[in-house]
Amino acid sequence: MSERARPWSSTAFRLALQFGGLMVLTVLVVLAVFYVQTVGVLRTRVDRQAETNLRRLVDHAGKYGQQALEAEIRQFLQDGVNTDTEIIILMDSHGVPIVGNATVIPLRRLTSMGIRELKVRRGSRVVMGRVAVAELPQGLSLAVGTDMQQQRDMEELIGRASLLAALLSLLIAVIGATMFRRLVDERAADIRNTMSRVAAGDLRQRIPVSARADEFSLLNRDINSMLDRLEQLMEGIRHVSNTIAHNLRTPLTRITLQLRNARQLPPDEQARTLMRVAGEVEELGIVFDKLLQIAEVESGTSRAAFGTVDINALLLDVAEFYEPLLDEGGGALEVQVRGHLAALGDGDLLASAVANLLDNAIKYGGAHGDPSASSPTDAPPSDGTPPPVRVVLRARAATLDGEPQGAPGIEILVEDNGPGVDPQAMEKMTTRFFRARKDRSGYGLGLASVHAITQLHGGRLAFSNLPHGFQARIWLPQT
Repeated sequence: MSERARPWSSTAFRLALQFGGLMVLTVLVVLAVFYVQTVGVLRTRVDRQAETNLRRLVDHAGKYGQQALEAEIRQFLQDGVNTDTEIIILMDSHGVPIVGNATVIPLRRLTSMGIRELKVRRGSRVVMGRVAVAELPQGLSLAVGTDMQQQRDMEELIGRASLLAALLSLLIAVIGATMFRRLVDERAADIRNTMSRVAAGDLRQRIPVSARADEFSLLNRDINSMLDRLEQLMEGIRHVSNTIAHNLRTPLTRITLQLRNARQLPPDEQARTLMRVAGEVEELGIVFDKLLQIAEVESGTSRAAFGTVDINALLLDVAEFYEPLLDEGGGALEVQVRGHLAALGDGDLLASAVANLLDNAIKYGGAHGDPSASSPTDAPPSDGTPPPVRVVLRARAATLDGEPQGAPGIEILVEDNGPGVDPQAMEKMTTRFFRARKDRSGYGLGLASVHAITQLHGGRLAFSNLPHGFQARIWLPQT
């Protein structure tokens, strides 16, 4: 038997049926209360009417005697009011009716024991009557009440209607549960089909999203976002694997050849060769350390150490470390901070991100790179000396994407007076091992690390060319 043929295998069906059962139970409780209240009101009205009529007749007998009572009973039975249902019996001491419209079965003398139900004969019918009894002088007794057959018929009618309503409610609950299960199955089928294709290796598959902003549409969007992220990570892993193999093949081959050739060299040349090999191995170790750092940041484990970070103090500390390097080359580093700026994060990681941006600005600022891309003010002087590197490091309060209604945050900007970056290469700058120009040193992991740290902090990293240089921006949410 397939899963669709077994309703109980569906959680949606079971939940819907449980709520349907609660609905049926609620209907039954309401109908039961209605039945008890209706029957109670009718019986109370019948009892009150019987007591009122009995008291009236007893008072009449006390004032005018038995003959007047009999005449009053005959008049009572002929007044046309409730003639079909009222019961009045005046009996002697043996229970034999003297006057009235019914006979007690079996024939017996009644005593005043409050309101009771009696079997009586009215004409040719034997019915149940609810009567009030009073004892009169000379051993007489008077019973006044109502034929309960109509009320019993009404009670049965209400009972049958309640049962029918309960059965209809149960039927509606089952039908509703089936329809709800079918609806959930149809909406979940796209998710299952897409997930099965993704599990088979096709990471480009996405779940169709309807225009309705219901729970399934929101879930589909979230799953698609997860699949987008998964595809990016898988592409990143493939790219990193390929790039590592490509970038490490040359140095490893060079190291292997140098070690092989070192066996034929004199001792002093062997020592120098081993020193060069050791340096290259250390550089490879640095590459792997950076890759591990990026992987650790992307895993999110560093969030446990988050705290309030003073952005102004962080920028001043990083600038203090790099100022001597710029002073030696005749450059300048300007730090601009305004007010008190604080963000939630890891101070060491944020300092590492800012340091990477500063390092790039120092390397490629001034007349480094392509001089033709520099602004006229940064062109080399006539004596051939390159212009000094000028870097501006500043922080300010800024909303996300610069919109007034955007999320409040802090923006860290690093600006240099370099030649800028080709716009086509700007989108790939955060890719691992990517270098805008192959003749530049490094392995292309610095900006990838900055991007990972920014994403860990829920921020944004952006780049743009300025009329007189290049700008890197880190936006962080404000505490």
